[in-house]
Amino acid sequence: MSYRTGISVLLVTMLMAGPVMAQQAARLFVVNKQSDTMSIVDPSTLEVGSTVEVGSQPHEMAITPSGEKAYLSNVGDNNVSVIDLVTGKETKKITSPDFSFPHGIAFTPDSRIAILTSERTQKIFVIDAATDEIIRAVDTDQGGTHMVVIDGTGRWAYFTNRESNSVSVMDLADYSLVATIPAGEGAEGIALSPDGTRLWTGDRRGDTVTVIDTQARRVIQRLEAGQGPIRAAFTPDGAQVYVPNALSGDVWVFDAQTLERVGTVDVGGSPGGVTFSPDGSRAYVACGRPGEVHVIDTESLTVVAKIPVGAGPDGITFQ
Repeated sequence: MSYRTGISVLLVTMLMAGPVMAQQAARLFVVNKQSDTMSIVDPSTLEVGSTVEVGSQPHEMAITPSGEKAYLSNVGDNNVSVIDLVTGKETKKITSPDFSFPHGIAFTPDSRIAILTSERTQKIFVIDAATDEIIRAVDTDQGGTHMVVIDGTGRWAYFTNRESNSVSVMDLADYSLVATIPAGEGAEGIALSPDGTRLWTGDRRGDTVTVIDTQARRVIQRLEAGQGPIRAAFTPDGAQVYVPNALSGDVWVFDAQTLERVGTVDVGGSPGGVTFSPDGSRAYVACGRPGEVHVIDTESLTVVAKIPVGAGPDGITFQ
């Protein structure tokens, strides 16, 4: 092999290896609202690899689909922490005089825009995720706007309003609110099916879940749940919906098509946020009172591990 040929082979090898070397391993992110931190967990070892200090009482979080940064809503400070996920450091706090109980956060699929709720001022904030600057605020006529999801096209955002018992629909083409759909009492948790056609709400005060047809924008059915259904989450394949019940300390598992309950998993004290491994084999449930994440085998519907994190884990996501 000539010198020039050898160098060419080396360069090609380095270019091919570069993206693999730079690719970040999958991680589990957990917001701890009583210890003002975010735990970063290695899902292969089920151990906390690092802890990031954030603002006061962080409740929810979202990660850009590109995986570069996270936003955390700090209820106690009325601001949003921006976390660089490459360095694991907070780089900025987004603030506004109109923030009061900032809570639900979601990014558009292209990672360019974030949508944030401000519950007590009844406003929705639009944030440029490249500059981390607020570019618009939208007034709502609903009380207690809490959680938000965005569909896979990036066109529609949905918000639960836990005081008005409703779901608001926003057209992200112009950030206009185009519909309000009745939900159950204390509608708080929200989950959108992977195909965007079904929306489930956890109706915390009513002990129900509401199933909504997003195209017709109407309620299909309201189902009995456990005590205090606080969140809802679809499995990655869209076949099932997991509903954690904060007061009864369990997770109800529903068939997304038949709407029948197919299982119940006892997880103990105050379950909140739920997320899944990409292959759907594991569900991760943030359990507030023991300060743990409970890992559920989705085939056997049993708890197979418990991960100690910070105090009061709540928002949780796998990236």
